[in-house]
Amino acid sequence: MKRSLFLLASGMALMVAGHGAASGSRPTSAAPAKPRHIMSMNMCSDLILLMLVPRHRIASVSYLAHDAVAELMPGADDGVAVNRGTAEEIALQKPDLILVSPWTTPVARRLAGQAGARLIAVGDANDFAGIRRVVRQIGTAVGEEARAERLIRQMDRDLAALAARRPARPVRVVAWNGDGSVPGRGTLTDAIITAAGGINIGAGRVTGGTSSFGLEALLAAKPDAIMQGIGDYAAPSLRKTAAHHPLLARTFAGRQIAYRSVGYSCGLPQSAKAALALADAFAKVSRMGPPR
Repeated sequence: MKRSLFLLASGMALMVAGHGAASGSRPTSAAPAKPRHIMSMNMCSDLILLMLVPRHRIASVSYLAHDAVAELMPGADDGVAVNRGTAEEIALQKPDLILVSPWTTPVARRLAGQAGARLIAVGDANDFAGIRRVVRQIGTAVGEEARAERLIRQMDRDLAALAARRPARPVRVVAWNGDGSVPGRGTLTDAIITAAGGINIGAGRVTGGTSSFGLEALLAAKPDAIMQGIGDYAAPSLRKTAAHHPLLARTFAGRQIAYRSVGYSCGLPQSAKAALALADAFAKVSRMGPPR
């Protein structure tokens, strides 16, 4: 009798234990390991990746990264291999995570699956909300959520500092590099100009891209200042020779604002620093009074 009761109790205990496991009460498994061999095929993702993880965890970054890194964080890519997004490089480098753009070819996607690599498509960030989204997306993918949040907090502190010093009279500007293209509303350049307390003249011409803006149109718009990109990332071009026209030098003497092109090309936490630098330039233009 005692043996029967013991067997019955043991069976009930096993049933309860089995039911608990089926209901999700079993111990939680360990958190997944961080990817240790990350490949990035997009310049903007390259830069964020280099901010978030140590170099020994990076398989490669895109061949476009070096000049941009040299402007924003010199030496951060020392010793890091580069890729051109080829199938052979995926096979040779054997990444466990690949950061790509949404427009990556189906072939690369298929090869990533065959190599056993997780593939994350990272979109563009054209404003500060987009930067938060992208930094968090990459931070989660590489297992560095805390570092990602630190970058975002610093960016938000810079944006708060900008909001506290907004000028009484916004500076009217146009980002014009001599090739006739002007960034409009919905671009990162527009977001930076707005954060810095300026008004982007190009925002009234086109939404979500660039518009054609010749020398005559520039002069007719009568901006308080013009912005012109500089740096190794912005390679010299014959199309941009109009940026050095003598008429501009006379009309906008002291009102030509140089900016680092890469800081306006990729949505990064440093985009807030670019806005801070631009706000300083706007303050100098404001002290000069309205243009003649």
